[in-house]
Amino acid sequence: MYIRQTKLIRRVATPALGLFLALVAGCPGSLDGVGSAGGGGVVPDGDAIDGNRGSTSSSVVQGEPNGSFRQAIEAVFDATGVARLQGTVASTTDLDVFALGAMSAGDRILIEAQTTGSSLDVSIALFDGEGRLVSANDDAGGTLDSLIDVTARHAGDAYSLVVTVSAFASSGTRSGTYTADVTVQRGGSVPSPVRQTLFLDFDGATVDIPTVFAEPFTISAFDAGDIAAAYAGQTEMLKQMIVETIEQNYARFDVDIVTSDEGQPDASTEFSTLFLGGFDSDTFGIAESVDLYNADFCDDAIIFTGSFTPGLFSGTPTVSELAIAIGNVAAHEAGHLLGLNHTDDDLDLMDDSSPADAFIEDQEFIEAPLSADIMSIGSQDSALLLSEIVGLRDGVTLKAVEYVLRQRDSIDVGRTRMSFDAFRGGEKIGLHAGTIRQLKARGQDSSR
Repeated sequence: MYIRQTKLIRRVATPALGLFLALVAGCPGSLDGVGSAGGGGVVPDGDAIDGNRGSTSSSVVQGEPNGSFRQAIEAVFDATGVARLQGTVASTTDLDVFALGAMSAGDRILIEAQTTGSSLDVSIALFDGEGRLVSANDDAGGTLDSLIDVTARHAGDAYSLVVTVSAFASSGTRSGTYTADVTVQRGGSVPSPVRQTLFLDFDGATVDIPTVFAEPFTISAFDAGDIAAAYAGQTEMLKQMIVETIEQNYARFDVDIVTSDEGQPDASTEFSTLFLGGFDSDTFGIAESVDLYNADFCDDAIIFTGSFTPGLFSGTPTVSELAIAIGNVAAHEAGHLLGLNHTDDDLDLMDDSSPADAFIEDQEFIEAPLSADIMSIGSQDSALLLSEIVGLRDGVTLKAVEYVLRQRDSIDVGRTRMSFDAFRGGEKIGLHAGTIRQLKARGQDSSR
């Protein structure tokens, strides 16, 4: 979500935070939740030594320090392919890193972290040998436990598990013990990328999101004049430029973009909907969930176009700049629907803390450090993940994508860091680009 500096939905582990939008042809009206993790074992009384349960022989398999990839504890797998780990998260800055060893494309990795008997709100993440995020989870099945069940899309010689406390942990749940069972099933098939259709709805809609809003509300049809009087009469031009920005952001990937001007996709097509219109005093955009590996082809997001008021920028954007800003936020929210998390880099479309002025830059899907609200370690390679989730267009190679992105100059927007995610109805919701309230309080004109 982009909260006028908001970005997306954050509890990465929950496939849906309850954003239930109007039904669309070809798409189901609800999502299945993740089942609760099981088999993690009982957390031992008192502090647990970080390491392998039942092992006391070597500092390589237990003990501190273990807060970096280089200091990782070696996970010991038994004959059945299971490693039984345990540990204590002592503070909000404590990371326990476990080396899982080499993985091949097609290996299924199941990680069940439990805190039975402990108050810890645990969060886990799986990284490949380059320290790039593979999957993450914070709260599975409505519990404080965490679950990852993922098939490796690419090989790596040193996959790692990181266990820490949730960035959203409440008082009393920020430390404690845990167990984590890691099961690796070798030799499976690699899921093929699947093309995704994005439907850009500029016509307005009545939306029902119980976990976010107390009652259904209506998103007005897109009108440039609703943003500011300076843009009145330029709706069609602005709309076209927004579409072109979104198309440019996804040009390398196998994503089809259809607009309401062309008509809704036919009933046989599964598609995710981006509603563009309306206003929210706190948020630029919100996505239904971080849909890891695009498990749901029919989820939704809202881009509150009326929230992009000129006063949030350092100067009044031109029509072209405004279109780029709205299009970049829309691409960001769509990224969440495809499975991407927040990062911490103004150049990356998935950044969650840059000011609104960064929206009008040529942001792209690149590799960038993860947002601290996900993990304070590792990176997310958005281009790599999208190539594995939806695939690349014919004639495009990942190397070519990386080359183009690495030629770009850095952007200096003099940003002030802010949180893009917010709490509504007890849920963590990803907002795009810092809250509008925060911006106004600081007398700033820009933020995501």
